[in-house]
Amino acid sequence: MFTGLFAAICTLFYIKLSFDVIKLRRKHKVGIGHAGHTDLSAAIRAHANFIEYTPLAVILLFILEFQKVNSILLLVFASTFLIGRVLHAIALNKANIRIRVFGMLLTFLVLISMALFNGFLYFI
Repeated sequence: MFTGLFAAICTLFYIKLSFDVIKLRRKHKVGIGHAGHTDLSAAIRAHANFIEYTPLAVILLFILEFQKVNSILLLVFASTFLIGRVLHAIALNKANIRIRVFGMLLTFLVLISMALFNGFLYFI
């Protein structure tokens, strides 16, 4: 099942983002919050932002897969979502607004497309 692979890859990236936060917490000796450290604040947001959008993507992808949608389309949705999330995380850590916006655009494009596709399949 393709969604299982997608969820596994997302989980591994989420763990990577978690380790980024842990590393910076240790470096700055901060247990809660970011204590004014912009690098830690960015890592926390990248981590949190990833988990805010990823469950919806996994659920929508699973429903499409369950309805026997073409596997190439599933691959396009999944890979575009992951590229968007990775770009967003990189951009947050490098304070690059252009890449961050592009990452969000890819994320929204995929989520909206999968939501509309799921809605369309409901009515046919």
